Amino acid sequence: MLTIAGIEEVCEAKGITLVMHPHVRKAVKPYEESFYIGACCFLGNETDGIYFLPLGNGGYVRLLFTKRRSARGHAILRVEPAARDGMERIRNALREREPK
Repeated sequence: MLTIAGIEEVCEAKGITLVMHPHVRKAVKPYEESFYIGACCFLGNETDGIYFLPLGNGGYVRLLFTKRRSARGHAILRVEPAARDGMERIRNALREREPK
């Protein structure tokens, strides 16, 4: 199965650490398969590094994949919202998804 854990395994095999906020990780969970494909394509230089994360409350948030280096030179695959309000929109969608 194509999962976030699978992405972490692919990254580890390449000597890369996957970095994403816990809210992003939770929001991506229902879409793991398409997210996995997007991440692997980005790592293979086959895409521009944009993933459209559907939100349960309608709409989507654009996530950016970026390759970076830590202060010590370790390779990082960072996943973060492209827009300033992206994280807040993700948090709101997660709150609405939780049972009341």
